[in-house]
Amino acid sequence: MKKPANSPKTLISYGKQFYDRRWMWGTSGNISVRLKDKPLSIAITASGMNKGHLQTKDLLAITDGKPVRAAKGLIPSSETLIHQALYRAMPDVSAVFHVHPMYATLISKFYGHPTEPRYLKVEWMEVLKGVNVNEDEIAEFVILPNWQDVSLIARDITEYLKSAAKPLPAVLIYNHGLTGWGATPDQARNYLEIMEYVCQYLYLKTAANQDFGRPEHRLS
Repeated sequence: MKKPANSPKTLISYGKQFYDRRWMWGTSGNISVRLKDKPLSIAITASGMNKGHLQTKDLLAITDGKPVRAAKGLIPSSETLIHQALYRAMPDVSAVFHVHPMYATLISKFYGHPTEPRYLKVEWMEVLKGVNVNEDEIAEFVILPNWQDVSLIARDITEYLKSAAKPLPAVLIYNHGLTGWGATPDQARNYLEIMEYVCQYLYLKTAANQDFGRPEHRLS
């Protein structure tokens, strides 16, 4: 089945959604959609742009790592390599979103590690069906290091996709939020919503248990 074509303008709508939800503070985060497969061509937000007020001129089309359409002075997001790695690893993916929701960022800090991938086992809850976790399964949220060399993050995500028996459609980055993907932009957004919901649940559950004198986890 032929995949529906994406438009760079799609990113304007999603940027506003994520900014309004306080998932993309200031100029943080980066979002992209696949435009073509051969050669791989994507549309991605430029570096330093507020995602709540994007215009068409703030978007870049990149083919094989080289911008082919850009307003003067714009440069691609510093995390473009991560987006490209995900599109190459998963031909069915048509959108990749990196956002900074508060609870996912907190959980990634509490349970992650600066230089080692870590896995957080999450007991099944109904909402996990939305990220393809069945009732008899334990979800494993992977938390990857936040390397300053972005190529290492791209490497770690690619390795996760290769090695995990059933990878989730999003990863946490240590102290740096969520990166998720999907066959459509709406699906990628939905996956991020569910991951953030679970992270909020875990944080509030732990805080409540501590307040009532029944700690189940230590967060620091």
